[in-house]
Amino acid sequence: MRRSYSLRRRLVAAMSLTFLLGLGGAMVYYYFEAYAVGAALDERTLQSQARELTAGMTASADGTIAFHLPPMLARLYQGAESTSFYTVFDPAGRGMLRSPNLTLDLPLVEAPATGGYSEMRFIDAEPGQVAALSVRINQGDTLVVGRAKPDEDALAFTLIEEELEGFFIVMVPFVLLSLLIIWQITQWSLRPVARASEEAMAIGPGNASGRIAVEGLPDEIRPLADAANGAVERLARAYAVEKRLTADAAHELRTPLAVLNLRLQQGRMTGVVDWPRLEHEIATLNKLVNQLLDLARKESAEHDASPVGTTLVNLSRIVREAAAMVLPLVEQAGRTIDIVEPTEAHLRGQPDDLRDMFRNLIENALHHGRGRIAVRVQPVHTPAHGFVVEIEDEGTAVIDDALFTRFRKGNPASSGTGLGLAIVRQVARNHGGEVAFVAGAVHTCVRVFLPTGQR
Repeated sequence: MRRSYSLRRRLVAAMSLTFLLGLGGAMVYYYFEAYAVGAALDERTLQSQARELTAGMTASADGTIAFHLPPMLARLYQGAESTSFYTVFDPAGRGMLRSPNLTLDLPLVEAPATGGYSEMRFIDAEPGQVAALSVRINQGDTLVVGRAKPDEDALAFTLIEEELEGFFIVMVPFVLLSLLIIWQITQWSLRPVARASEEAMAIGPGNASGRIAVEGLPDEIRPLADAANGAVERLARAYAVEKRLTADAAHELRTPLAVLNLRLQQGRMTGVVDWPRLEHEIATLNKLVNQLLDLARKESAEHDASPVGTTLVNLSRIVREAAAMVLPLVEQAGRTIDIVEPTEAHLRGQPDDLRDMFRNLIENALHHGRGRIAVRVQPVHTPAHGFVVEIEDEGTAVIDDALFTRFRKGNPASSGTGLGLAIVRQVARNHGGEVAFVAGAVHTCVRVFLPTGQR
């Protein structure tokens, strides 16, 4: 079983990692920037050293100078391994004070009389060659600071260490604020997804019309919502078809079952069973159930996004096969069928459903019409490419499109179920076409239009 995960946490982790990578890149850039300044970096480091000493300097009334440095800075000027030095000279150029790690004063480096730092220079001192500069302090005294072994890597890291405290003071609150903003942005970004989830949970048998609103959803989530809405729509239609099938079956089967029950009771009371009539009632029930199931299947397929069994068919051949299925009944009734069609009439469709549709239309003309039955297949080019199939008999003209409604009969006393023309209309619509009685015809004529392309 695959373990679930939080999309929000993944987004926060990805955004935080991206932020930290950017921060790391900035640190790397800062290091190389410090490394690249070369000699200027040496000078800036010595100036920083002079500022630290000046900040910790105290001078008494008699001119005595002392440095009170924090322990970390004080250790830089102690011990044989230390590389930082300082010496204070009076206005006469005499050494007044030197760092504990020196036994001899550093050479005097003249400081600008106007203030500021002198230029950095390399001098020979007790530890060896030292980079040094000077600055005026305390009414004419001169502070000379120096640093031995001034390699660029050491100076770069020294500068970074000196600035690191200020860096963290600025960056730590900034990082925390950035993480908080990232968390809020992900919550705001995923709010439409949470809303869509609530809408999806509200869909059910009691709220079959509910859908997920796609307005406000991210473009990446909208196709999923559209697909879910489409699936719910198809399920709702199938559910409606099943409900209607159940209601129709309960309504239409009531009378045939009651008649069958009465005939069975009559046979038990009289001892004589009218088998022909019982067989007729059972055949009627069987036909009604089969047609109800067939109509339900065709209604379910109307809005199927991927129709199964759709292929390229020859409409002329389908019409001839449907006529051949009904031909024994036509000959038994002493009537004829004339078929006029092109040799090739290709369109995309479901062969079995098309065959059922034309068989129902020919049977309808046989049972409710008179004389010769004519079936004509003609191509049409306007308003859309396709084919028109007309089924006409010589009976009295009927123009009542309400007969295509389920359980609607032209003659209530007929033995039909009233589902044949409803099936015909559903098949036509499943193929993107339509069916209707031809207005103004001399005899009863039904016209079916079927487009050539797939619906």
